[in-house]
Amino acid sequence: MAEVIEKNRGAREVLANSEFRKLWIGQTISQIGDGLTTLAMMIVINQLTGSTAALAGITIALALPQLLFGMLAGVFVDRWDRKKLMIISDILRGILVLALIFVRDASWIWVFYVVGFLQASVGTFFFPAKGALIPLIVDKELLLAANSLSQTTQVITGVVGSALAGFLVGISGSGWPAFSLDSLSFFVSAVFIARMIVPKVTAELTEGGTQAVFSQLGEGVRFVFSSSMLVGVMVTFAITMLGIGAINVLFIPLLVKDLQVPTAMLGFVDAAQVVGMVLGGGLVATLASRLKASWVIVCGVVGLGVCVAVVSVLHSIWLVYVALFFLGLCLTPVQATASTLMQKYVPNEKRGRAGSAINTAISVASVISMALAGVLGDTLGVRNVFMLSGVVVIIAGLLGAFLMRETSQPDLAPVEESLPNS
Repeated sequence: MAEVIEKNRGAREVLANSEFRKLWIGQTISQIGDGLTTLAMMIVINQLTGSTAALAGITIALALPQLLFGMLAGVFVDRWDRKKLMIISDILRGILVLALIFVRDASWIWVFYVVGFLQASVGTFFFPAKGALIPLIVDKELLLAANSLSQTTQVITGVVGSALAGFLVGISGSGWPAFSLDSLSFFVSAVFIARMIVPKVTAELTEGGTQAVFSQLGEGVRFVFSSSMLVGVMVTFAITMLGIGAINVLFIPLLVKDLQVPTAMLGFVDAAQVVGMVLGGGLVATLASRLKASWVIVCGVVGLGVCVAVVSVLHSIWLVYVALFFLGLCLTPVQATASTLMQKYVPNEKRGRAGSAINTAISVASVISMALAGVLGDTLGVRNVFMLSGVVVIIAGLLGAFLMRETSQPDLAPVEESLPNS
């Protein structure tokens, strides 16, 4: 089959799509609110308890829903109207966050755990619905640019939200201003989504009860395993998270205990990675039509592994900043391209189930890695864990090169759908 050389179409043309622009604006506001609440909860919990176990508790509460409900949520994403599901999810999360403003002392800390768990549970419906909806409003040759723009915006808004959280909690002495703004941001997002015009290309799979739900769940999982491309994405990212999950836990000990980085300098560590992520997102959005998706993932994951391994031998914080910049440069293209592959290779009626199945596998690997991080850090040493993690991630990328090789197999043919002109 002859390859068609597409005209370079990037972020500017994606934003010219009025339906995507509504989603993007709403999510930009909502993601700032997410950044507000995430850091504000951590600050308030630390202020009220001073307990690392309490902080670990909220992290677990936020992670559990994907493991418990992620795959089933994907079934309902394929059964129900995705636009309505996203609106309801935003409204519910906006209401739930308001409950956090009533936490005033340590005896009410349990509210953070309950609300965090419930909010994350609702989110297991929202995010696969969003991923499945984007191909219905964006032309397929612009999907990589759209996903890259979304990933880059999420990075920037997370930083903005975190900065605002520290400021608001600092001047108010509590988290209620941050929680109130986050609640408002969900309602604003719901308004923008409600204004979107989304075509229906298939009927919802609403027939049948519990047995039908589990049958459709199995159908989605079988579809993932029927495609070497999708198996490649799942295996590559799951193995990658086996390495990266431990790094997420041990990075602060490396900086503070080994490199003796002052607390005031930790913000610059995040900044170095964010700059790389923003630049990487901009590059892939601009060059989207010239890139082969599977190789963006392979090269990006291998690059991540090299950066992690290099950090293990660095003894200067300034060199660590450089390594983190390149890590960020690899990260956003990998995330955006994986989303694009999912949207192109999975038919509309299976996107929710396939996406949730893959995300659940990745979450399981991440939790296992984080659980092992403390033990490995004590027995092997933090720097040795970084080196080991880097090797694991490099292996994930090399394995992905084999699993995601594009052939003429029918299951690798990108899905063709009727999309509105935008």
